[in-house]
Amino acid sequence: MDLIPCEPASDAGLVRSFRKSAGLPPIYLVGVSEILRTLVAHAGTKYWPVAGLLLVFVLFTVPHFVRSLDAADGLEPSWNSSLIWVESSDCARATGAFLAICQGDRVIPIADVSAGDDPGQPLALDIYSILTGNAASLADVSKLNSTINYIGLVLLAMLLFTLRLPFLSLLILTFGVVISDRFQSTGPHPGHFGVACLVTLLPLAVLGMPLAHVSRRVFRSWVVVGIAALAVAMLFREAIGFMGVVCSLLATGLSYFLSNPKSRRSALVHAGLAFVIVLTVWTPYSILRLRDAIYHTSPSARMEQHGTWHNLYIGLGAVENPFGIVWIDSYAIEAVKKIDPSVPYLSNAYFVILRREYFQMVLQHPVEVAAIYFKKLVIALKNYHMWLQISIVAALFLFARRKLRAESPGWGGDDSVLAICAVFIAAFLGQAVLFHYTELYLFPVKLFLLLGAGVTFETVVRLVAVSIRRPKLQDA
Repeated sequence: MDLIPCEPASDAGLVRSFRKSAGLPPIYLVGVSEILRTLVAHAGTKYWPVAGLLLVFVLFTVPHFVRSLDAADGLEPSWNSSLIWVESSDCARATGAFLAICQGDRVIPIADVSAGDDPGQPLALDIYSILTGNAASLADVSKLNSTINYIGLVLLAMLLFTLRLPFLSLLILTFGVVISDRFQSTGPHPGHFGVACLVTLLPLAVLGMPLAHVSRRVFRSWVVVGIAALAVAMLFREAIGFMGVVCSLLATGLSYFLSNPKSRRSALVHAGLAFVIVLTVWTPYSILRLRDAIYHTSPSARMEQHGTWHNLYIGLGAVENPFGIVWIDSYAIEAVKKIDPSVPYLSNAYFVILRREYFQMVLQHPVEVAAIYFKKLVIALKNYHMWLQISIVAALFLFARRKLRAESPGWGGDDSVLAICAVFIAAFLGQAVLFHYTELYLFPVKLFLLLGAGVTFETVVRLVAVSIRRPKLQDA
């Protein structure tokens, strides 16, 4: 049986034109006409929000995804580690070993060649090569970023729709897609937008689902999806994964506080969820040790995950400072060599020295360090006019929410979304203050600025609607 209806002859010219302009594969276009007819048929029924979002997904989101994949072929190399990931995928294709590099007849951990990286990107490329038998290329790194972004965006849109926030779902499938496509490269950073979407799922499900009055089965399903997404996020960007862990723990605590009654069973359920959330932190370590167990490799002597102390130390040099530190990797390398020339770059001893040097500066010069961090906070808030957006959103939301107190006095879904956005915006600003305010790290904050603006707009519209309806009810 054909799962997708055949293309009507009368639509052939339209389909060929659309295919030519969007570069879509045949399997996608075969049923476009039937999908459109079905959506139109439901437009006047209770299914119109679903029909509308499906229409946007089919005609806007999917074509943008295809274009983002096509754009990868014209990108120049921009990240040295990407070359190592491609080499690792070739080794995986030949030997089946993941997160490894082939040297002659032996396999060594990838960190021996490229240390201090998140394992998610090379692991995904390795799995691709193992399953398909094809060697990955630099273009595939960018395509991987696009895939992560669109998976995250679609899952987030689905969750928001389940929470009865269709307008926010629409924003994610349109403006969110446009934002994610503005930053493409052969490095890992563009994909962090999708990682930010993934870490939003669990706290949003935990805090928002009980308020949407969905079934327990749906609620539990989204919690499982959120936990899995958080674990995946830890692989692709550990810093954003930690933000997700913190936000999820806060959401779990607030969920218990808002629960009624606060029974022992409820406390145990929330405590169990918090325990599972913390366990996701060990996802990268577990994957690396699984590789060692399967392929009998010794753990690398160099850092196999992100090394925080390197960035914290040179982060003091992101702006002009009295210490003469510069935001360049070589500065930290030279600083360690002055103390102990025998310490290898990115080894555990390397990070121990930088940690000691960093805290020594913080404790001996607290005023100077605080001034550095304040300068970076000001610069970060100027990016994307963030200070203006935050001020407007906060003022409008608080005003509208206060006026709507009589209509919805308790905690609502819009409160959950804005609270989660506030936590993540604060986390990204904290990252900018401690490390760097560069767009490479700050870009995903646009997701939360978009969600915050969207939920505020929705709240203001609801206030206007209530204000119009209230005099009519009084007259009646």
